[in-house]
Amino acid sequence: MKKTILAIMLALALVAIPISSALAATDQDVTVIATPSFISIANLPIGFDFDVVTASTTPNTTTSYFTVTNSSTVNIDVTIVCDGWHDPPANHWAYAAAAPDTALLNASDGDGAYDVEVDDVNPILLHTTATAGDNFTWELELEAPTSFSYGDEQTTTVTISASAS
Repeated sequence: MKKTILAIMLALALVAIPISSALAATDQDVTVIATPSFISIANLPIGFDFDVVTASTTPNTTTSYFTVTNSSTVNIDVTIVCDGWHDPPANHWAYAAAAPDTALLNASDGDGAYDVEVDDVNPILLHTTATAGDNFTWELELEAPTSFSYGDEQTTTVTISASAS
């Protein structure tokens, strides 16, 4: 009788517990990643004041004063341009090599060489082939006028732009 009860219990257990097949999986998940070609930079600090400028001097920011945070997913080239001297409209400096009431900006790519003459019309290459995600630094120098006819504060806007390299 014990054998019969054990047999019945075993049969019920086999019916109640499904037996899975010993075959290989028929499905497999595959993770697919697509990163867009994306260009993004941010510059800090966002400004600089040369303060009071003496004629025929070349004041500058410290080397590596500005930091560009490069969030791009592709390698980039960075250009620089300014919009000339424009404040106040009646008494602004001309934008060119230092002369009376005439001044310009030079920039460099983190090495303090100030070897990139910032143009007021055409963007000039400042940093070439920045690897995706790599930040870099840069700095500015002012070639002050050789003399001043008026004491008005002068301003210009410097624009850096990134494009795929």
